[in-house]
Amino acid sequence: MHFRIVRGWCLGLLLTLSATPASAAEPPSQGVVLDAEPRTFAEAKALPEKLTGSAPCDLGPGKTQDLTVSQTVEMTQARPDSCQSAEVVITQRLSMPGGSPVERRFRIVDDAPGTQLPRPPPSPRIRARCAARRLELSVEGVPEAPLLSLEPIGFSASSSTSKSVLLRVSRDSEARILPLLVRDDAGARQALAWLESLMFEGGGGFPSRLYGRDANLETDSVAGLAAALVRARYRVALASGGDPAEYAPLDIIVDPQVEEDRPPLETGAPEEIGEVQPSKWPTRFGSLVDSDLFWRQGRLCVAQQDTGKQMRCYDPGARRWSKAVPLDRGDQSTWTAREGPCGIPLGTRNVRPPKPHEPVLRVSPRAVLYWHRGTHEALVMEVPEGDGPPRLRAPEAEELKKAMLASTGSRLFAEGRFILDEERKQFCSVRRPLRCWSLQWDGPHGDEGGMDLSEARVSPDGRWVAYMRRPTPGKVDSDDETQTLVVRSLELGPYVAPRVFASKEPRLVRTDVVMEKRTWEGPSLKQDEDDRLTRARISCDLGQDPRIPFELESLRIVRPYIPLAACRGDGVRMYQRLSAPGGLTFSQNGFAGDGPSSEGEVKMRCQPGRLSLWMEGVPDVPALTLAANMGAFGAVRWDLAPETEARLQTLLARDDAPAREALAAFARLVKMNDDAVDGSFGVNKEEGRISRMGCLSTALEAIAARRALADGVHPELHVSLKTEGACAKRYGMLALQQRLKAATRPLPLSVEKGKAEVIGQVRFVPTTPPWRGPSLYWRDGALCLVQEDGSGQVRCHDPAAREWGPAVDKKDRPFPREDLLLKSQDETRCYPEGGRVVPLTGQMRDVLPLSSRASLIADTSRGELAPEFNVIEVPEDAGPARTRAPTVEELALAARNGGGSASLGAGRFLLHAPKDERSPWLCTAVRPWMCWKLPVESEAYGVRAPLVSPDGRWLSYVRIPWGKPEDPAKYPKELMLLPLTPGP
Repeated sequence: MHFRIVRGWCLGLLLTLSATPASAAEPPSQGVVLDAEPRTFAEAKALPEKLTGSAPCDLGPGKTQDLTVSQTVEMTQARPDSCQSAEVVITQRLSMPGGSPVERRFRIVDDAPGTQLPRPPPSPRIRARCAARRLELSVEGVPEAPLLSLEPIGFSASSSTSKSVLLRVSRDSEARILPLLVRDDAGARQALAWLESLMFEGGGGFPSRLYGRDANLETDSVAGLAAALVRARYRVALASGGDPAEYAPLDIIVDPQVEEDRPPLETGAPEEIGEVQPSKWPTRFGSLVDSDLFWRQGRLCVAQQDTGKQMRCYDPGARRWSKAVPLDRGDQSTWTAREGPCGIPLGTRNVRPPKPHEPVLRVSPRAVLYWHRGTHEALVMEVPEGDGPPRLRAPEAEELKKAMLASTGSRLFAEGRFILDEERKQFCSVRRPLRCWSLQWDGPHGDEGGMDLSEARVSPDGRWVAYMRRPTPGKVDSDDETQTLVVRSLELGPYVAPRVFASKEPRLVRTDVVMEKRTWEGPSLKQDEDDRLTRARISCDLGQDPRIPFELESLRIVRPYIPLAACRGDGVRMYQRLSAPGGLTFSQNGFAGDGPSSEGEVKMRCQPGRLSLWMEGVPDVPALTLAANMGAFGAVRWDLAPETEARLQTLLARDDAPAREALAAFARLVKMNDDAVDGSFGVNKEEGRISRMGCLSTALEAIAARRALADGVHPELHVSLKTEGACAKRYGMLALQQRLKAATRPLPLSVEKGKAEVIGQVRFVPTTPPWRGPSLYWRDGALCLVQEDGSGQVRCHDPAAREWGPAVDKKDRPFPREDLLLKSQDETRCYPEGGRVVPLTGQMRDVLPLSSRASLIADTSRGELAPEFNVIEVPEDAGPARTRAPTVEELALAARNGGGSASLGAGRFLLHAPKDERSPWLCTAVRPWMCWKLPVESEAYGVRAPLVSPDGRWLSYVRIPWGKPEDPAKYPKELMLLPLTPGP
């Protein structure tokens, strides 16, 4: 019978209450202890039952809390009928003031002797106690593990009711930990690993306030220690000559451009030799260990799955099948590498294999080759003669070669030096140095496309590979498991082992880090050209302990120009990121054509205690300088340097063009940080923006106001300006607001509220031009609506007669120049134009098609209320798209030839619909730009799908009840029509 026993234990814990003031001679409290992991099943079973324990923790007046420990044990009895051994699962929990609980879980299986790999060193004993108003955590059994001592610094403001205490690392603990952080030896690594588990295992560790505006870095050392432990892990990985990414092999450090590092594997053309069903053997980690495909005497044999007693074999040299004969796998079939419910048979034992390795090849009756798909490393598991435990070791060349020749096929080839990775369509070296190469099966010999490969079997002589290939999706029924059986020839030329470097990271330099401007270097038609990736790091002296260096990184990816191809190929795409200590990140990405760029190179420089960024090539641009406020363990918080604010004040007092250009470049620097603040970078979204530092946010508003006065005044901009407070006074915000009011001109269009007429209701907001196939458009002076019943019919409303016509079939060409309508942008921001696709950013939206090669685009990168209208034009040659200013004449002509548009006033004005705005805006179409809110509805309604008739006399739109639930019967969407009257 299968049953479970759950017991509550106290860890065999040593529990002593702290001494009372009257007994000063008594020893101090020993606190509570998490006992070490039991070494054997017998030890776990023999532990006595005890209750959960606790001990008081005196951290000062009003800060007395308890240290508590608990343990639960879940025991599962053995089930011999299914080879399930008895097991004990022990869960330990230690709760402490000011932090999340430390949790540990142990699983101890009562396997027979000699059937399990040796267990790793057991988890050690952990002691927690409070002494001298400190919380002390220690690990017993790890020689160099330092005592972690935490001191109280107050209570959490957000947890006043529960009195959650805030802690910092004591100075003496910091002095003990710092030497370990700069060492790379095994002892230091083990000590830091246990220290990290003490602080951060379980629910997230001790709370940190590192990036808060009120953070005190002199006392907030917990976050600094966390960051230092991460840096130590990163540095150890680099010192090992490897990649710090998880599951990456440590010595795949090969330049892909070096030809001698690429084994010249040639594969023949794929030959489809039949249709088969996948093998029915059980799978492990998605890879079959026994297959209906196997090699026998130089031929590929397939077990007949209807009976399982016959096979047919294919001769790849003669290219013909044999007749069906009795199934014969040879002697190797008795040495199966397939794992059963009791493990894998090795000698006279069943051994549980290592996880997450997958079996590849039986090497001998006592050994099996395993391969780890994540780390690309192969190991042999074998059992010795006698009763010794199984072991893992590196494979030997001769034993692999011998096992392959005696096998019925495997994924190994080239005398066991390489293994096929079916999932990634690559082959990897089996022995160190490790390396993987693409099979390049999508080349001239045949296109496997995105179809999955499975059950790959290389012939024992390494000359052929057979595999099953899934059919192209959509060509077969989803329930049909039939796959195509493919055979290809293999030929491996001379092989040079990959070179192993000490580290693939660039060396530290003490020069400026440059984020280069996006430039187009001319056509490059190499469609197989790889992304160009460059990285630079710079040592930054911020006044911290010199043994913990800081590094700045620059990441630059350039995509080559591929004409008439995907959106990514028009010109140059660049993704760049500069990162600094303290979670400070600057990033930019975009598209570069052959036109002049308004942005220059961004340079970053470290000086003692300072970090500066500036835009190269822009005269008088102020450097964005940040001062480092350092804390324990190299933690840093950045503050705006006073010299930056002083420079901003000087520039804002000037009205000349160079000053405005310099301020605009400075604003772009700040925006690079705001755009970079993202959860993926591990930065707090609310606290990471440098625009929140000092008076910088007010200075940015002043810069926007200066640009508005020069380029065009936006009447509502002065309403939102901050004119109160010290920052507003510093930058003269009140005077700027008065200048904006004086420069504001009246709305050039007369709109009377209440004149709009409800002409119908719609269930959905209709699509309008420039969508291809719009559901609402103007034709021959009437507003036409495609019926929502799916009939394909259309009804048109005559504004002069104020009535709807009958439903008629939609014409193929409902209005003149329908060829100007373009497909709407998709998720990849690829805009189709002139037979090509043009990449646009998320701030660029299509407004009006002008011709088959040119469209008017609204660029809102300066803000939703500051659109810049430009024409993006695709030339007839292979050059990139060009950007130019529109003309009033071409806008008026395009509006007359379309089925309604955003253009009105004979091309002088354009409708603009900012995101999350209830009313549309009216903007000038050419410089100087200016926008006015168009008050067509009250604040109770939102306006969607605004559309101006080609003659400019009517405005149609859909009004929706703002803030109401989606209830068409109670809150309908209404189609409105409003006459337009030119203003002064």
